[in-house]
Amino acid sequence: MPLLVGLVSTLGSIVVLTVFFAILYLLFYTRQGRILLHRGRPGEYDDEQAFLREEEEGLQHMDDIARTSYLQSRAFQEANPPDSIPTDISLSQFMAIQEKGVSAWEFEPDFENANCFVEARTEIAFYDSECCVQTNLPVPKQNDVYYWEAKLYDKPEQTLVSIGMCTKPYPTFRLPGYHKFSVAYNSLGERRNNMPFHGIPYGPQLQQGDVVGVGFRPRTGTIFFTRNGKKLDDAAHGMKFNLFPTIGSNGPCTVHVNFGQAGFVFIEANVKKWGLAPVTGSLAPPPPYGAEQGSILLEIGRAGSGMVNNYGSFGGIGSYRGTRSPFPPTESHDHDTSDSINMSSIRIVSDPSSSTTASPVAPVSGTRVGPYLPANHRNVSFQPQPPSNRPPSYTSDTDEQAGPPENAHLLGQSPPPAFEDGN
Repeated sequence: MPLLVGLVSTLGSIVVLTVFFAILYLLFYTRQGRILLHRGRPGEYDDEQAFLREEEEGLQHMDDIARTSYLQSRAFQEANPPDSIPTDISLSQFMAIQEKGVSAWEFEPDFENANCFVEARTEIAFYDSECCVQTNLPVPKQNDVYYWEAKLYDKPEQTLVSIGMCTKPYPTFRLPGYHKFSVAYNSLGERRNNMPFHGIPYGPQLQQGDVVGVGFRPRTGTIFFTRNGKKLDDAAHGMKFNLFPTIGSNGPCTVHVNFGQAGFVFIEANVKKWGLAPVTGSLAPPPPYGAEQGSILLEIGRAGSGMVNNYGSFGGIGSYRGTRSPFPPTESHDHDTSDSINMSSIRIVSDPSSSTTASPVAPVSGTRVGPYLPANHRNVSFQPQPPSNRPPSYTSDTDEQAGPPENAHLLGQSPPPAFEDGN
């Protein structure tokens, strides 16, 4: 009996070891020619020979335009790997997220290569050529899950739309999911993850009005999709990169994207607030129209704004309110105000060497006249005079030959009173 027990235990140990080594052989020594996301870097083929065979078969079934596009995109990714440019959220971008909230995310089209237009940050209109557009910021990695949705607002039946996430830089003339480090769910119901030749059946086909959701778990690198509020299977694992929401199309269509600025169709994401950021940030919104009415400060500012008086002429009678005078300050009189100048109370005088007929008068102390006058009048000063004195009159030989002017009967009248504030 003890001998039998020993034989059974020995055979059992042999069976267990055999099964263990068989599993190791299947994992490490077999080649499927397909992506194994739990080994190595996601998006890379485990067997390059199998990929080359698949590429050769795929190129044979492509037309010239598709073949040229594929070769260009492959050369683009070889020259611009995902780590070639910094894609981490910088300090300035982090501050923008804190201030704007979810409004910090917007799509940035490449107008040189992409045939699309972005309106209101998240409304994308595609036209008649294949292209894609990505956001300016990647999806954060602080929370457990991040989620966003895209609605096919206008989609013709022959248009192919692809919705997913990619790294940067990514060829803008290709759809997401067709190259390395990209995952997408297209309108044919296929899932693509580095699959430029054919996709894998994944879910229902997308029609106009459908809402596609994309979820990302940063800790495990898992990406899943939803359609009209129903969760589908996980599409990829181990995508621990800086991923950018990406929308692509090969024809005319319109897609509206919701990063969390509105409610989600997927109830779980709506309840758990899986949006990319809070709806509002720390930056205060602008005041509504009409909020300035009744403000004392604004009313005082309007009352003191620059306005020309009713006389409107500069010299003798008119004056300016609320504007800075181009002349230096002089001694004030009882009838003057701090912001008005009556030209009738100023008489121009010059030094003895001047050729003018006015009598020389010494300038008032503390008066600056040089910088405010032309170069040939730098020696002229201003002398305040009582308001009853009129400015001196000047005559010339021409005036004496012509005789008295037509308004000579008005010269004997006294000038009108100067305008004063409050009258």
